[in-house]
Amino acid sequence: MDVTVIPNASLVGVISGIKRQIDILVDARWEEGLSRRIIYDAKLRKRKLDVTDVEAFEGLMRDVGATRGVLVCAAGWSQAAEARAEELIDIRLLPVEELDEFEHAAMESCPNCNHIKKSLRGMVFWDGQFPLPLTGWAIIFTGKCDVCRYFAFWCWDCGEKKVVPDDVIHECGCGRTWFVGCNADEKVFVVRTEDGEVPIDRYPLR
Repeated sequence: MDVTVIPNASLVGVISGIKRQIDILVDARWEEGLSRRIIYDAKLRKRKLDVTDVEAFEGLMRDVGATRGVLVCAAGWSQAAEARAEELIDIRLLPVEELDEFEHAAMESCPNCNHIKKSLRGMVFWDGQFPLPLTGWAIIFTGKCDVCRYFAFWCWDCGEKKVVPDDVIHECGCGRTWFVGCNADEKVFVVRTEDGEVPIDRYPLR
């Protein structure tokens, strides 16, 4: 993967036709012809981000052709803002104290999209580390594809990475079962172990 990182970038919006300022611009390219643009926007303010801030950022992403966006929030965010960002999938809200540990390139080609033309295939964005509360603990990563929009997991115990469609139940090499459940308001990605079921990721339905 080849990555270009540009701080305080200026791009002409494809929709607006005017120059748009971007705090950090990341362009990532792969040999297979895939590319993704990620933008970071830092909000240094006293008030929490609200849902209009998230929607305005999503508009900026569309204007500059970004497929992933990270909003760095000094004062946190409202529950409505968090729900909107989760619904959009491609936006991540990040507290300032986690910025140094955030890996903007934590993504890879989605195996579920292999039947699609290469340039249109999705990428799995790994949202982050989830410590599974078992004896001695276990580390997994969860993520979502930006095209097929299915959940994915990366189990560090057996090393398996897998995209799990909504209607599939998958058992990894550790004997853990991964599946998607639904309720009235959201889809929930669940892992079942001998100790019970643990929700590890969510996707709001409204």
